[in-house]
Amino acid sequence: MDVIGWLQYWLLNDSYKLIYILTLILVANVLDFIIGWVNARINPSVKFASSRAIFGIARKIVLFILLIMFIPMALLVPEPIGIGALYVLYIGYLVSEVTSILGHLKLTDDDKTVDTFIDFVSRLTVKDKEKPSEEKEEQKIIG
Repeated sequence: MDVIGWLQYWLLNDSYKLIYILTLILVANVLDFIIGWVNARINPSVKFASSRAIFGIARKIVLFILLIMFIPMALLVPEPIGIGALYVLYIGYLVSEVTSILGHLKLTDDDKTVDTFIDFVSRLTVKDKEKPSEEKEEQKIIG
């Protein structure tokens, strides 16, 4: 099977397109949670709370269930409006998740009140680079 044929398979009709978008949303949810969890767990300036992590997982699960429950509701609305509204809802939520991921990586402004993952990684690399110069300064003071 070639790649183009596989990609065209996902665009056959609205059912496949909606499943494809839901899959992208699920992947974005998992990435957002993992990056946020790693940031909270490893970053010393962020207080890790398991209850907050469980709340985040539960929130994402409930939102995903609501996204799926909107499929039969969209079918109750006349044809072009219902499916169109479903696409708008799904793509809007996907953009929101991608924005949250980019917020963790400090590539966009987000309402996160904690240090971002990139700040933590950059502090690690700066500390590794500063260690030799700090040792040289200590040797100058001693010597």
